[in-house]
Formats: sequence, structure tokens, C-alpha cells
Amino acid sequence: MRPVFCALLLIVASTCTAFATSEVTIILRFDHRHSDSAVNEMKRELQNVMHDSNVELRWRSFDEISRAESFAHIVVVTFHGSCETKPFATPLPDEPTALGYSHVSDGEVIPFAEVECDRVRSELRTARTPLGPEADRLLGRAMGRVLAHELHHIIDHTRTHSHTGLFRKSLSPHDLIADRTWSSSFTH
Repeated sequence: MRPVFCALLLIVASTCTAFATSEVTIILRFDHRHSDSAVNEMKRELQNVMHDSNVELRWRSFDEISRAESFAHIVVVTFHGSCETKPFATPLPDEPTALGYSHVSDGEVIPFAEVECDRVRSELRTARTPLGPEADRLLGRAMGRVLAHELHHIIDHTRTHSHTGLFRKSLSPHDLIADRTWSSSFTH
């Protein structure tokens, strides 16, 4: 596994300077359990957000990648904590901890992002979301919106936030799950 990750880092290092392309491969890494239905909903939500951009997303699992593969443009996303809704996380302290973040090196945003599933799940609990299949759908929607926010930083090479919409500095629990269509303001 380590040689594959090292090879992946080399690929990323050679491609992280430009995303002026219509295809970006998102490589998903989970360090704990996850719900397939929540992940599928996350992908659907992210595709909806990205619909008006010139970016087409391809999805791969980190475990599926071989050393021989290459990608024009990739983003590696690591999901920490439990990305499933059974049971919802207990509320976490109100300390200012991000739901997700993008990595920065030498002042530049690089194509690595993290999503904190336990924090997202805790936010959903405060929104009093329903249990059952609907909970997985809402968790996936929330994960997709968090990831869209981080992809904005990565694809647009920016550390700034907007004053409105999905790219604000923080999103409320309602913003994460509300029935609405977010349009992307990606520059590509």
C-alpha cells in the first residue's frame, strides 16, 4: 500500500499546478466505516453542484488504484471518522472545528482534502434529521456540499471564501441538508 501511495503523491505533485481541464479524478480514502448509499448520494450532490462548471468528475477508490495508472488531474480526499448514520454522532463541543479542509503547501492550495465525517454527523444531529434511509441520503448530501466547498479551493486555487452560498467560510446544519440546488461558481 505504501508504494502505491508514494506513486500517487508523485502523480499529484506533477499535476497540482493546473486544473484547466474538463476531467478531474476524485480518489476517495476512508479511514473508518462508510455507508455506500451516503457515498453515492455525496457523488450525486457533488455532480449537481458541479453541473454548470466545465469540470467533469471521475470517481475512484484509493484501494483500486495500481502503480501503472496515471491521471491528468486528481484530488485525493480522505474521510475521517464514521461516514454512516447508524447511530448519529453525539453533539461535539462547540469548538470551531472545520467540517472539511484543503491542504496548503508554500501558500498554495494543493489537491488533497479531508472531510470530518464525525463532525458532519454531529451537525446533522443538531438539525434533527430523520433516521433510516433518509438519514443516509441527508448525510451524503451534507458530505457532498462539504466536499464541493473544498473542491472550490482546490480547483480555483484559492483560500478565500464568498459571502453567500456554498463557498462561505461555514455552513449551517440547515445549509448542509436543505432541499435546494446550489450552483457552482468555479472559474473553470
